[in-house]
Amino acid sequence: MAERRTRCAALGSVLLLALLPSAVRAAWQVKPSVEVRETWSDNPDLRSDNDKRSQFITSVSPGIAVTNESPRLQVSASYQLNAFAYSDERANNQRLNSSLNASARGNPLRDFLYFDASASISQAAVSAFGPVSDSPYSGSNRSEVRSYRISPYIQHQFGNFATTQLRYSHDLVDSDFAGLARSQADTIDLAINSGPTFRTLGWGLQLNRENVEDGLAPKSINSSALASLRYALNRQFSLTGTGGYDKFDYEGMGEETKGASWSLGFSYEPSARTSLRMSAGRRYYGNSYFLAATHRSRNTVWSINYSDDVSTSRSNFLLPSAVDTASMLNQMYQATIPDPVQRALFVQAYIRALNLPRSIPNAINYFSNRYSLQRQLNASMAWRSSRTTAVANLYKTRREALSLVRYDSALLGPGQQNLNDDTDQTGMSVNVSYRLSARTSAALSANASRSKSLSGNLSDNSRQFRLYVTRSFQQRLAGTLEVRRNSGSLGLQNGSYAENAVSTSLSMNF
Repeated sequence: MAERRTRCAALGSVLLLALLPSAVRAAWQVKPSVEVRETWSDNPDLRSDNDKRSQFITSVSPGIAVTNESPRLQVSASYQLNAFAYSDERANNQRLNSSLNASARGNPLRDFLYFDASASISQAAVSAFGPVSDSPYSGSNRSEVRSYRISPYIQHQFGNFATTQLRYSHDLVDSDFAGLARSQADTIDLAINSGPTFRTLGWGLQLNRENVEDGLAPKSINSSALASLRYALNRQFSLTGTGGYDKFDYEGMGEETKGASWSLGFSYEPSARTSLRMSAGRRYYGNSYFLAATHRSRNTVWSINYSDDVSTSRSNFLLPSAVDTASMLNQMYQATIPDPVQRALFVQAYIRALNLPRSIPNAINYFSNRYSLQRQLNASMAWRSSRTTAVANLYKTRREALSLVRYDSALLGPGQQNLNDDTDQTGMSVNVSYRLSARTSAALSANASRSKSLSGNLSDNSRQFRLYVTRSFQQRLAGTLEVRRNSGSLGLQNGSYAENAVSTSLSMNF
C-alpha cells in the first residue's frame, strides 16, 4: 500500500507539472525513459553452490527523471519501476520492485523561510551476514525500504553579529520486512552562530530534540546541547573547542545513556582546494574523535573522514552512508565550469554517458531496531583524464549495540540473538570508466567486503566484479553488454555462493 501511494505521488507530481503554465514550467525538465534487459544467470537466487539453478530473466524498466534549477527551487528526482519475467518460476522470484531518489530545496520567502525534502525507495540488505547483490532482480537477503523527510526552517541574520536557524524535521522509514519496525521521528534544531564581527573569536550554540516512535520499542526522546568556540590564529589556522551534554532515551544494557561531552581540535584551510579539520574529546560512551580532510586538484578529488556517534538503522537509511559520485565530480569540475547550474547538468550527463554508479556504498546498512555506537572511517578518491574516470573508496565501520537485544528478536530468530551486538565491516570498491570513442565507453567495477560479528564469532566475505560496454546508437538510444561475477561466503549456513551472469540491454530516453 505504501509503495502504491509513493508511485501515485510521483505520477501525480508529473501530471501537475504538465498542467502548469509554460512560463512556470520553463525551468523544469521532465525526461521519461525505458530500459529492456535480458539476463542469463547461473544462480540468480544466490543460493549455495550445491543448490543453484540457472535462469533467463527479462526485465522492463520504465522511469522518469524530473529536475529544476531555478534560484528559488532546486529539484532532482528519478523513479524507476522494474518488472521481471523468469524462464523458471520460483516462489521467491520478484515480480516488481522500484527505486526512487528524490530531493528538493526551496526558498518560499526570500531570505527567511526555506525547506529541504527527500524521498527514497531502495532494496536494502536485511542482514550483514548473507548474500550481497546489486542486481535489481535479486531478492536474497534484501527487502524494500521506503523513507521520506521534510524539513522547513527559518533563517535570520542579525547584521554582522550573528545568524540563527530554527529547523523542524519530520521523517518516516518503512519496510516490507516485518522484523524492521515502521518508525517516524519529529526533530527540532536551533543553531546560533557568530557573524563576521567575530573574526578572531567565533562562537556557536546548537540545541536538538528528537522524538522517535516505532512499532516495537518504547517511544524515545533524545536531546543534546553543544556550545563551540573558534580562535583564529591567522586566516588559515584556527583552534576549536566544544562542550555540551547528550541525553538519549533508549533502554540501555546497564550503561549510561547520557552525559557531558567535550572536544578540542583545529581547522586548517591553506587554500580553497584543501581543508583539514580534526578534534578529540569524550562523550558519555567514551573517547570521541573526528576527522574531515579534503584536497582537490585539477584532475583529482581526495577525501578522508572519520566520526563516531550514536546511530540507528533508520537514521542511516535517511542519510545513506555512501560516496556520492556526482558530488565528487562536481568538486573536480569546479575550476573548469564555475557556474553551479551548468556544472550540475554537465556532471549528470557525464555520469549517464559513462554509465557511472550514482553512489558507491561504503558499508552495508543492515536491519536493526537497536541504538548502536557507530565508528566509521572512509577514504575516497576520484580521478579523471581526457578518456578515463576512476572512483575508489575504502571503508571500515564498527557498530556496538547500546540498547536491548529483544527488539531485534523478530529479525534474528532463535540462536542468533547476539549476532549484531558488535559488528565490524571492512570493504573497498573501484569503478574505472574509459571512453573508447564518442559513442562507446567501457567500465570495470570491483567490490569486496567483509562483515564480522565479534560477539557471535562469525564472518562473511563477498566480492563483485562487473565489466560492461555501453554504445550510444542515437542521441536517445543506447545499448549495454555486461558480464558479472558475484561470490561470497554464507557464514550462517556454513557454505558459499557464486553467480555468473551475462546481460544485454537497450535504453531509450524520451
